[in-house]
Amino acid sequence: MDVHQLRVLAEVARTGSYTAAAVSLGYTQPAVSYQMRRLQEAVGAPLVVRTGRGLQFTEVGHVLVRHADAIFSVMRAADQEVASAVAHGGGLVRLVAFQSSCVTLVPRVIEELSTAHRHVRVTVEQAEPVEARRLIRTGEADLGLLCNWENEELPDGEETMLRLELMTDRRFVVMREDHPLAARPTVDLAELADNNWVMESFRDRFLAACTNLGFAPRVVATVDDALAIQVLVSSGLGVTLMSELALHAHVMPGLVCRPLDNWPLRRTYLLLWPDMLRVAAVSTAVRVIRAKAQELAATGPAICPSRTRRAP
Repeated sequence: MDVHQLRVLAEVARTGSYTAAAVSLGYTQPAVSYQMRRLQEAVGAPLVVRTGRGLQFTEVGHVLVRHADAIFSVMRAADQEVASAVAHGGGLVRLVAFQSSCVTLVPRVIEELSTAHRHVRVTVEQAEPVEARRLIRTGEADLGLLCNWENEELPDGEETMLRLELMTDRRFVVMREDHPLAARPTVDLAELADNNWVMESFRDRFLAACTNLGFAPRVVATVDDALAIQVLVSSGLGVTLMSELALHAHVMPGLVCRPLDNWPLRRTYLLLWPDMLRVAAVSTAVRVIRAKAQELAATGPAICPSRTRRAP
């Protein structure tokens, strides 16, 4: 086996065909077929089998793809470690992060790095956890800020990567302060069955919870920008659900936020290949992210403090 054959294998696994892998790598299709044939000869077992017009990886093939991902991770870490050593500990860290972290945790991290660790440069790309996980696995990002719910199993694709827990946050109902439930300390989802909703695109868990409670929510607006959501709620269009982390950034005047009862906590964590911690710039970024996450978790969001009323 050599690294070129493993790179072809990984690209065939990613694209699903020899032809697509050839286009992606800039090879000819016969060249990809030749490299795959040589790799299977070296392994001594079939890696892929044809199923009609498609390909299916064998168990041996899946095992080798996982190892190929790890090998490329080590190579990327070595490349960045050398570059960082040349730059006296500096270097570029490519960070991918989910939406609410981009308006709360990430700005604090960038500010700290820009003042105390100017040798570390950071780029940021916003992506939902599924896409962020793919970017980390393929090496298109060095470090990921991801989230999932506390009662979920370990997501597929993270088995061989390093996961560092950072903080948890709650789900809140956001509504106008003249809403009938605004004076309540907490709100149950069932009590909002007759309301209109302003929601994000990714709302499968919300819809499932409503179905379990026996109602279909009236979603009157689908918006993926946190400020736009608050503006629409403030206008009286409906109520919404937002994460505690997002509410650290801003709450519009006239709105109140109440914890949602019987909803799991959301976990925010860092995801990276273990070898990337050997890269000085990445290691520095990880330390700063963990410290800022602890600060954020300790302070808690200032959620409508001047408009909080006691429940009757």
